Amino acid sequence: MRMRWHSQQDRRTRRRAAVLAALLALAAAGAGVNVGPDGLRSAGWSASAAPVRGGTLVVGLDSQPVTLDPHASGAAISYLIAGLQTTESLVYQQPDGRLVPWLAESYTVSPDGKTFTFVLRNDVTFTDGAPLNAEAVKWNLDRIVNPAFKAGGALNALVGYTGTTVVNDRTARVTFKEPYAPFLAYAAVGVLAMLSPKTTPGQGADVAKRPVGTGPFTVSEYVAQDHITLVRNAAFNRREPWSDHQGPPYLDRIVWRNIPESNSRNVTVETGETQMIYLYSSPGSALAQLQRNKALRIETRPFPGSSYFWWVNVKLPPTDNVQVRRALSYAVNRAAIVGSVYKGLDEVGCGLLSRSMLNDPDACSYYPHNPVKAAQLLDEAGWKMGPNNTRVKDGRPLSLVINSLNYGGGNFPEVELVQGQFLDLGIDARIKSSAGPAWIEDNFRCATNMGSIFLRTNEPDALYALFDSATIGSNFNWSCYSNREVDALLEQGRAALDPAKRRAIYLKIQHMLLDQAVAIPMMDKLSVWAIRDNVKNVKYNYSSYPALSDTYIQK
Repeated sequence: MRMRWHSQQDRRTRRRAAVLAALLALAAAGAGVNVGPDGLRSAGWSASAAPVRGGTLVVGLDSQPVTLDPHASGAAISYLIAGLQTTESLVYQQPDGRLVPWLAESYTVSPDGKTFTFVLRNDVTFTDGAPLNAEAVKWNLDRIVNPAFKAGGALNALVGYTGTTVVNDRTARVTFKEPYAPFLAYAAVGVLAMLSPKTTPGQGADVAKRPVGTGPFTVSEYVAQDHITLVRNAAFNRREPWSDHQGPPYLDRIVWRNIPESNSRNVTVETGETQMIYLYSSPGSALAQLQRNKALRIETRPFPGSSYFWWVNVKLPPTDNVQVRRALSYAVNRAAIVGSVYKGLDEVGCGLLSRSMLNDPDACSYYPHNPVKAAQLLDEAGWKMGPNNTRVKDGRPLSLVINSLNYGGGNFPEVELVQGQFLDLGIDARIKSSAGPAWIEDNFRCATNMGSIFLRTNEPDALYALFDSATIGSNFNWSCYSNREVDALLEQGRAALDPAKRRAIYLKIQHMLLDQAVAIPMMDKLSVWAIRDNVKNVKYNYSSYPALSDTYIQK
């Protein structure tokens, strides 16, 4: 029965993929589409409507990034705000996954996959007047790998980097020690965006609030825990790869408001206080309410990258025991949580990479909800049910700590539900609720047993950042997992230039990680936005970040 259910799910996944492919083709052709949880809903804008210049777009988010420095950040929200608005990259990845030039006019890859040569556009300047040239590219990449600089996710995008050669003013040659298949994809995301080598070195901590890039907007205001304001770059005179027009953006400004509490955030878009909100941490009931509002539309896209999963610390007792970790995986009723809490916002996860990144139906055979099997594994591991419905071993209770991220609006909705499912099994699961910096520091120190993560990326090499032994204590191996065989396979995956060979390698890695229960896949995340219907021309890249240079507010 279970395998038949999965085959039905796979057919539905293929049908949905076909619908999405058609929509992406429309988007690439310049048509606007709204994709809902069940596919095509309606056209997002009229091709004959004349864009309106001016106005302010207010966007409600569930959190605010600690830094907007693309090289230092480890948070997706930094790139959501700035990645397509204020900073730009050498390459752009279209919604259909195709890579095209952006700040680079063209690029070539050596046959051995070790050398990438970029010929830069001759019409790009940073907003401080500095030219984008080969020296600027070298400065940016060298900055990321400099041991004196505390890089974020960008460092994982330059594994094996040996340097950049300035061939001439417009040509930069980037080299790696070994073949590096993921590099062009990484060059298309915000982590390797270009900052001004003129202004950035003298900014100190201020680069976190006002990075100087080449994009259609600039940062004018950063008020911690309240809002970030971007203003129109009037001198911008190019056409972005996603754009319908050449020149500056239509909007005067974009205000990104930090509204952690989901109900409050939802109310703002219904009243028009905001014109667009992100539903990342909202329960599914919010989606149903917003869908009924005829002044709004819902735009949904699947996220590439990892699934949203719960990492499990393999170094800290009691989760250092594989039988305990497997028991936890069997204990979590993922379908019930996603169906009741996130209905319409997410899909039940199977693998550690999302289906849109690595479609792996066999991953769904691991750890179906089975509390009887979970109890059996705990019994075998010596954890017997004791008084007060708590399991004990050698006189000690079976206790673990869940590290829960709290932006200020409470824990994510599934945290207490997972805790309750563990308690039913006799596990004393305690929640440690922390704001971003403290939460991350605990993860770096391998200080708690469990927590959640979703790594938005455009490469299956995401598994390197999540599970290679070299990333323990940094971004993002918070399972604190070290396995030489997995490390070697991850190295092979980065070096493999043949797509079929790469896929086989990442499938093998994923199954090894699932077997060892180093993480519990929870959901495949969907990017879900509620947008006032008079906001037109919101576009998205492959990573589902919004591009707002073509966006306008219809009067």
